[in-house]
Amino acid sequence: MTQLSTSRIPGGFTEKTARVNGVTLNYATGGTGPAVVLLHGYPQTWYMWRKVMPALAEQYTVIAPDLRGSGGSDAPATGYDKASLAEDIHQLLLALGHADEVSLVGHDIGGTVSYAYAAAHRDSIRRLTVIEAPQIDESLYQFPSVTPAGPGFWNFGFFMLDNGLPERIVSGREDTWIAGFVDWLEVVKGAVDPDAVAEYAAHLRRPGHLGASYAYFRTFHGDAEATIRHRETPLAMPVLAIGGEGALGQAIPDQMQLYAGDVTGAVFPCGHWVAEESPELLLKHLLPFLSQRTRRLPAA
Repeated sequence: MTQLSTSRIPGGFTEKTARVNGVTLNYATGGTGPAVVLLHGYPQTWYMWRKVMPALAEQYTVIAPDLRGSGGSDAPATGYDKASLAEDIHQLLLALGHADEVSLVGHDIGGTVSYAYAAAHRDSIRRLTVIEAPQIDESLYQFPSVTPAGPGFWNFGFFMLDNGLPERIVSGREDTWIAGFVDWLEVVKGAVDPDAVAEYAAHLRRPGHLGASYAYFRTFHGDAEATIRHRETPLAMPVLAIGGEGALGQAIPDQMQLYAGDVTGAVFPCGHWVAEESPELLLKHLLPFLSQRTRRLPAA
């Protein structure tokens, strides 16, 4: 494992790398106590959690990886289905000695990876939090690209286009792309600040990373089959499901009711980028949820 030096990391945290599951993963870590793993979404990196990491580290060992294909992690040609991404994280936690009992917090793509992890390792998950993360099931095919209020979730179809067009359009314009995409789903304007936009765009320019950013979406058909199969056995651990009212909103808590028997839902007055737009409110919900004694429903 390699330790990196960086000025952008929150105080008390270090950034490291580890070789696991055939890929080198970059991750930020700090704090002591039970493990809490933070999994980022598209087009972000672990840096999206910077506003909540210090408070979490007062009580927990915080581990915030860059998924394969993002941030400082490797971007191989394959392995972007959610089961493979979850296995990356599982092997990282095994290497760090934290795989026996962990709480997962996932946003967007990280939320789908968190569910895949929880479904595969049910007995080792204390608590699961999904934030603005629609699970990839048959509802994927009902997302409208156009709504009476304006554009719908057109991006799913665009990202899944597997002829290189998205890469050619965005290559060389990463900063413009990130800034515009973030603004579309941001209610608390400026919460994803210029430094964050620059951070995310810089990593998209790394070799292989732009294609990898779309590979997360190009696996959706296979992901849907796996998710539907896992849904047959609802999760027993407590789940916190959070939506942003300017984005997916109540749809997130409602959908998670299909996947788990013990779901607490909340909708925040923000857009899609919850941890950056509303960090204080997120901590207000997350800290009590994580600190509760774990209760599990009887096995189905």
